[in-house]
Amino acid sequence: MPKEKKSDDVHIPVPDGISKEQIMRVVERAAEAAGLYISHIGGYSRTKFPNSIHWHFKRDKSEPGLIDATFWDVKSLLWLMIRHREPAWVHETAPLLEAAMLAELEHLRSA
Repeated sequence: MPKEKKSDDVHIPVPDGISKEQIMRVVERAAEAAGLYISHIGGYSRTKFPNSIHWHFKRDKSEPGLIDATFWDVKSLLWLMIRHREPAWVHETAPLLEAAMLAELEHLRSA
């Protein structure tokens, strides 16, 4: 029997060759547009995704729950991870963060 998924990944298309500096600005502006703040920046699974950037987004310090995002420049991958067990605000806000990231990336493409 297949293992039950504990989260959903939302992949966000990014242009090839986007730099870590560019994606950092995209993510920062998208978080602000979605009403979130970045509570953590680090790496994600150093063995599977070496040199990746990983973010945690929160709405309020005292509130439980968070949205994860990871960028791996080796394959120009950006994705959000939404755990099924997260509070309702995470599931409601993740689409806003996704839309904000897409808008920022579109702005970057047209610049």
